[in-house]
Amino acid sequence: MKVEYAEPEPDGLASMVGGLIEANLIRHPDRMKLLRPSVIDLSASDADVSVSLAIEPARIVVAPAAGANGRSHVHVQAHASDLLLLASVPLRFGLPDPFTRVGRVVLSRIGRRRIRIEGFLRHPGALVRLSKLLSVV
Repeated sequence: MKVEYAEPEPDGLASMVGGLIEANLIRHPDRMKLLRPSVIDLSASDADVSVSLAIEPARIVVAPAAGANGRSHVHVQAHASDLLLLASVPLRFGLPDPFTRVGRVVLSRIGRRRIRIEGFLRHPGALVRLSKLLSVV
């Protein structure tokens, strides 16, 4: 499995997300089964940067997000610190665990729309797989 970058010099968000996924797949090879075709956009609203993850069974391509082009299945928008928090939240069934303090914080931020997730109702599996790919716990 390979994480590829569309840009020769990816920005900070692209490097962070791609590196995190690659490290997690090396540490947890069983997560390879999570690689199913989907496109996920992540936006750090405070830093005005976005990336698009084109996930395929054999690779993930990290590219600058093209905006609302209708191609993505799921779009997650949050402050950069909240995107980092999503990678460290304990999961239960692939979603933030409400029985942990960090899980409740994340769910509260989603409820208050500080973390916005578009496409979850249409593509819940894509979001669950992304959560597991990004999870460091």
